[in-house]
Amino acid sequence: MRKKISEAVMNFHPAWYASVMGTGGLANAVFLFLGNIPFFKSLAQVLVEFNIFLFVIFIFPWLARWIWHFDKVVTDLKHPMLGNFFATMPVGMIILVANLYLVFSDKLSPDFINGIAWIFFIISSVLIIFFTIVVMYYTYVREDLSIDHLNFSWFITPVANIVVPVLGGPLASHYLNINSAIAMTITIIDVLFYGIGFMLFIFVGSVVFNRLVNHKLPHAQVSPTFWIILGPIGMGVVCLFVIADSSQGLGLLSDSSVIKMLGTILWGFGFWAFLQTIVLTIKYWKEGVPFSMTWWAYIFPFAAYVISTFKVSIFMKSQIVYWYGVGLLVLLFAMWLIVLIRSLLSLERLLFPEKK
Repeated sequence: MRKKISEAVMNFHPAWYASVMGTGGLANAVFLFLGNIPFFKSLAQVLVEFNIFLFVIFIFPWLARWIWHFDKVVTDLKHPMLGNFFATMPVGMIILVANLYLVFSDKLSPDFINGIAWIFFIISSVLIIFFTIVVMYYTYVREDLSIDHLNFSWFITPVANIVVPVLGGPLASHYLNINSAIAMTITIIDVLFYGIGFMLFIFVGSVVFNRLVNHKLPHAQVSPTFWIILGPIGMGVVCLFVIADSSQGLGLLSDSSVIKMLGTILWGFGFWAFLQTIVLTIKYWKEGVPFSMTWWAYIFPFAAYVISTFKVSIFMKSQIVYWYGVGLLVLLFAMWLIVLIRSLLSLERLLFPEKK
């Protein structure tokens, strides 16, 4: 029995926490768009409860792998694709607390949520900067890196940094009228991580796009990672809004509308990215895409874009953008359901691949 558990831990893919990111993103999207309807508010809460369950059951094999199979962890960290997925764990922490702030705010006390937020904010920030440095370092020093290793999974590291203000924003808001120095410190951290993530998105994007234009497309196995481009775009919009509000509250900005308009322009770029991704996805699906944990790359980035659409609809006071977002939300839920079912059906193969 111990040998079987150890084997399952060894095969615990770094991308498992992408399911926590995706489920949490879906829960927040449902709540934002349709939370005023009792059924959908309850659905969002069920999704959050399920997300808590996923986070808890994944934390044991994730930690055990570092202890029992550290050599395997190091090998994966050095891998030009797998290494990027380690950041899904701290991002999952951030999204989970974002679920509590948004969906469970009327069920849990503010002190409890803020207490959890502080712990997760510190741990996730440390892990994100650690994985960013380590993954980029191994990318620099590898001498066998080929053009085939370049794909959209490289955007995971940028989006991990960009997403930090999702948690820092509510914490800063909590301290605005209690301790402005703490609120300012949190906002500085938010800006720091956003700057790292957004600039990495630009740099990495130029490298990846060069690969797509000048060389053959990646194989079908990694095609779901094309959706990851929506992650830094969607979270880039959401977190720019968050930073704008925090900065205005601290008196750094007299008006946040200009910053939010810049975020809206970035959202416009996301419209092209979404359509282009759909076209490429159709091409790959005609050829066949085998199931793997990379399928979860379909979900969170898309959820980030859907949430950014809600934020833009409120800022622009646009019903057209709102209902466009509702249509995206329906597609997102259908995709999440398909990926979840395929993951459950493939669970044994994923944990014990040598049996197949």
